[in-house]
Amino acid sequence: MALIIFILRLAIGILLFPVYLLNFLGLWNQICKKWFPYFMRRFTTMYNEHMASKKRELFSNLPGFADPSGKLSLLEVGCGTGANFKFYPAGCRVTCVDPNPNFEEFLIKSVAENRHLQFERFVVAAGENMQQVADGSVDVVVCTLVLCSVQSQEQILQEVCRVLRPRKMSPDDQWSADGDESPLSRLSRKSRDSPFVPVGIAGFMTVVSYGLYKLKYRRDQKMSIHLIHTRVAAQGCAVGAVTLGVLYSMYKDYIRPRFFNVSKK
Repeated sequence: MALIIFILRLAIGILLFPVYLLNFLGLWNQICKKWFPYFMRRFTTMYNEHMASKKRELFSNLPGFADPSGKLSLLEVGCGTGANFKFYPAGCRVTCVDPNPNFEEFLIKSVAENRHLQFERFVVAAGENMQQVADGSVDVVVCTLVLCSVQSQEQILQEVCRVLRPRKMSPDDQWSADGDESPLSRLSRKSRDSPFVPVGIAGFMTVVSYGLYKLKYRRDQKMSIHLIHTRVAAQGCAVGAVTLGVLYSMYKDYIRPRFFNVSKK
């Protein structure tokens, strides 16, 4: 097992060596900023094909955040190439923030393709420091595929709170802690979404428990050998469950929807 891990780490290190070298020479950031928008343009096109229905559902409530005059001011943090523009409501005034200035030409193309929007401006800034956006100046802040790559999630959320316009909540918008999801229901939901995770944990604990139980019946076998066998078997259960979980997710997210759509047609 240790040899396999070493070989995998060595292979990954060899594949990523050019990236390390470019980063060491100080060239990676420039190259990434220049060519990353072209990659994102292609990626977001494919991503929207699979996520169009989900995005329409998520953005369907945006008109409800408009001001009393019916105008909606929206700030998108980490706008990229403007992949979300087509899902915003008509007449929405959009301000975009992104630290990469090379996205601007792609944003202009997206604006030309989405005439139902009113594009305000493009601000070159990191989400953690949006000082060019005034306090309480927007009704909605949107960020997709962003918070996983920022330097400080806490700081960017503080900036989001700063730029949002104070809004009085209606009784329908309010919620109570009693109606929040309980830990047990959350665990049950996550288990249904990823059934192989609890299976892997249960298998791991079962093998470890059985190995400890059989410890006194190992006879002439050395304790170290017995523990190694137990560890390998337990790790095998965990790795096998993770592998099955990945295959199940690929089937559920990619294979089954395609066959289902084909059968409907």
